[in-house]
Amino acid sequence: MSSIWVDSLGRNFESSLGLLEAAIRDCTDELWETSMWVVPARDADAELTGPDGTLVTDPAARHALVQRHSTPWSIAWHALEVLDYDLAGEFVPWAPPPPFTGKAHWRELTTLPSAWSRSEMLRYVDYCRQRVRDTLSDMTDEKAATPLPPAHRDHGRPFAWELAGLPLHIVEHASQIRQFITAAGVAPGADV
Repeated sequence: MSSIWVDSLGRNFESSLGLLEAAIRDCTDELWETSMWVVPARDADAELTGPDGTLVTDPAARHALVQRHSTPWSIAWHALEVLDYDLAGEFVPWAPPPPFTGKAHWRELTTLPSAWSRSEMLRYVDYCRQRVRDTLSDMTDEKAATPLPPAHRDHGRPFAWELAGLPLHIVEHASQIRQFITAAGVAPGADV
């Protein structure tokens, strides 16, 4: 039998993933690859690799690639990839599911030849829902109190702290997408 805090956390995950799923579904094709805000330019001396694997030096091309970091598809991907990774907590090996396996991670999205599709993101939402269920199904207070390993960016923090913050991260990014598409005139539940 699970504890009340695990059950509550599961409900929070389900709600937050539902918000992200709805924002992805409601986003139109025209908005899916549109920058939602201006991403600051990278240092001109910093290397930036493009989809063909070569360094991008043209300022306009660099700017266009960096703006991908604020598109609905990349923000949804970021939220899901962080969730997926943090559910593993560096306690077990982690790799994203197909078609993301073996591809660039969100920070290197400038190397992708094209945006992930809405259907791919929706499948990732479903995958993450199952990962949440699997992670929480055998959660104990002892496991929740276990410090994250040194390889994790938040090493030393209890696993439960990491898990408890994840639904907020998902809601933040789902809300950004929702606000963007609403401002563009897309109503919640609209058939796109």
